[in-house]
Amino acid sequence: MRTNVLFRLRFQWLLAVLMLLVVGVSPAFSAGNESTPASARAVWEGRCVACHGAGGKGDGWRTKVMFWMKVPNLTDVAYMQTQSDEALLQLLKAGGKTGMPAYGAEMTEPQLKELVAFVRGFSNTQAPQKPADVAAPAPQKPTGGATQRPQKPAGAKR
Repeated sequence: MRTNVLFRLRFQWLLAVLMLLVVGVSPAFSAGNESTPASARAVWEGRCVACHGAGGKGDGWRTKVMFWMKVPNLTDVAYMQTQSDEALLQLLKAGGKTGMPAYGAEMTEPQLKELVAFVRGFSNTQAPQKPADVAAPAPQKPTGGATQRPQKPAGAKR
């Protein structure tokens, strides 16, 4: 009976240590309320490196431990050219579906935009250009009293 109690206490102690470890490395519980705005590099090193890696390749230690996390390679030019600055900004504000935490409540808009510019530096790419708005031709109304039927292609049976 005594060994059962010791086993149960050891299990509870292990669970408590594990919970403290998770809370300690979680960005939600890390020191947040800095009174002075931090530079993008400091934010990157403090909050992003664990998952994205120091070079932005998606090879951070947390990604290796949690192998199911899909972290994009921010140095991949083809990938970064598909992401607009607005999309990256929204991802930073609201978080992502695969575990990316939301920083919209913790950081100001200028800080987030500075971080987007810093992330763009990994791939040396610009945001994709939006296509110029091309005015669509206005539909033309038939003139006169007769309406026209759409013509069938040549060779079609009537």
